[in-house]
This record gives sequence, C-alpha cells and structure tokens, in this order.
Amino acid sequence: MVEIVTESGLMDDILGPYQKDLGIGYNGYRNHCFRMLNIGRFLVPDEPHRDDRFAIMAAFHDLPFFLTGSLDYLGKASDLAKDYLEAMGRPEWEPEMRLMIHNHHKVRPYTGEYAPMVDAMRKADWIDVTFTKIRFGIPRSWIRDLRATFPLNEAYKAVAMPGIARYAVTHLTRPLPMMRW
Repeated sequence: MVEIVTESGLMDDILGPYQKDLGIGYNGYRNHCFRMLNIGRFLVPDEPHRDDRFAIMAAFHDLPFFLTGSLDYLGKASDLAKDYLEAMGRPEWEPEMRLMIHNHHKVRPYTGEYAPMVDAMRKADWIDVTFTKIRFGIPRSWIRDLRATFPLNEAYKAVAMPGIARYAVTHLTRPLPMMRW
C-alpha cells in the first residue's frame, strides 16, 4: 500500500502566502490539495520529481476560485503555476502542469501528452469532489485512512459550495466553465 504523505514543504511554501486571503477555507483547501497529492502518488509509480509536480499542481489547481469566486479560473491557475515554475527554475514542467490544471475537471479519461500524470490528477479531483463515491479502483480502506489524515473541512464546503452556486446562477449561459468533456 502507498504511504500517505503528511508533509510537503513545497505545497506549504506555495499556499502560505495565500492563507490570510483564503480565510476560513485555508485548512480545507490545504487538506484537499494533500488528498490530491496522495491520490496521485497512489496512481502513478514513483518517478523523478513526481511528488513535487503533484504538489505544485494541487496547490494551484483551484486557488484562483477560492480567492475570487470565479469558476472561469483555469487559465489564471495555469499562469500562477507557470510563474512559480519559472521562479523555481523548472520552466520545462510548465506544459505538463498546464495540462494537469486544465484537465482536472475533465469528465472522460485524459489520453494525450503526459497522460499518466494528467489523468491521475483528474481522478484525484473526481475522487475528492464526489466525496469518494468514485474511487477508480483505489481500496476503500486506503481512502478512509487518507480522509482521516486530511479530513474534509466544513469550512471548505462552506466556501466552495456557495461559491459554485453563486457563480452558476449569475452566469447562466456558462455556469460551469471549468468543466471539460
């Protein structure tokens, strides 16, 4: 069984400056990011920099939504990740990062370039947002341990769910712009 990672200095370095702006949603968003990181680790065999790439993607993937309330945020999330990657000297990770961010709400499996990493993050987000009703073959016991380690925070739901509803009812022609088929 894949060990659950409980610390990521990289993720905390990214999220730390946003803690005040995320307010009551900070711990919930951080837990969501750690659940995604760990699910990705479960789905993709170890390879160089796998965990760093997952941590960066997880930290940025929904961040603009939680900061602004706009569901049309994938481009902004990708831009934040790109700027971060350039600052850390890893611009070569940007194409893969952009694909992971832009496809994490994709309904169908992702089969293009960087498919193992991109589809793992798609699955990780679907597992988490369906409250583990979808598991993509991951054992229930491992998911239960992951959720016990990084619980679903009520403040996260209190921020995410109303934010999604507010956006959707004020943008009736495109209520969920982050979704992909």
